[in-house]
Amino acid sequence: MANVRIIYNNIADIAAITSYVNPISAFSIGNVQNIKKSSVHRSLTTGLVTYTLTWSADQKVSAVALPATNLVDGATIKVELFTTIDATTPIADSGTVTAAKNRAVTVSGGYSASNFPYIGATKTSVWFNTEYLVRKVVITVNNGTNGYVDCARIVCGTYWESGRQVSNGITLGLTDNSVITTSRAGDVYVDRRYVNETMQFQLQYLYDTDRRNLLQIMRTCGSNGLMYICIFPDNTNPEVTQTYSIYGRAQDNNIEYAMFNLYNRSVTINSW
Repeated sequence: MANVRIIYNNIADIAAITSYVNPISAFSIGNVQNIKKSSVHRSLTTGLVTYTLTWSADQKVSAVALPATNLVDGATIKVELFTTIDATTPIADSGTVTAAKNRAVTVSGGYSASNFPYIGATKTSVWFNTEYLVRKVVITVNNGTNGYVDCARIVCGTYWESGRQVSNGITLGLTDNSVITTSRAGDVYVDRRYVNETMQFQLQYLYDTDRRNLLQIMRTCGSNGLMYICIFPDNTNPEVTQTYSIYGRAQDNNIEYAMFNLYNRSVTINSW
């Protein structure tokens, strides 16, 4: 069974990305390379989208994640890795897998980019057990008959996996930043604001290798770098994998020396 995995080096941001050309500039493909959750690439009326990422030099890839989409129950995702830009036969192929089992967005207003800041988004990810040198990654997303596909971000790169799984007691939270005021006449007014997810967990009794790797991630990301964290990357229920995944920033950066050559880390992540 796989342990918690963290993608912290998003090479999708340095890739040349092509896909369906949306004639509406507000929904251009370049939106998947910024960090605005409500800024998306949209496929218009088709439920099928293919994203092709290419690089001029070899890149290491072992995972792909889409941290904010409008995919619903029945949607699928497929990731193919290629050694060259012109290659037609992949060196690795995830096959077509379920992307959003049992996840139909139920927030007011339905599923679209306008609801991404209010937890109206789906997360999906594909993990390979081997790290590959590639120059092209092809991501195929199929939302079936549910209309257009909204995708706000593509995360692609290698991941760090802990030698131990996180301890029991994972805490998931939602912080609603809406402001509710009541007038002197008793009328209630709501200023709807963003809702962010939080996740807290413990990594206990880590070996020295994990300590070094974690320190490197902490130095690389600090408190402003974005990370994609998945607690159960190989769970057979994609809904569980999705629920215990988060894309965000670490709120704390410390490692405890627990005992000889064993270390503890308490992790708090706020979603983007």
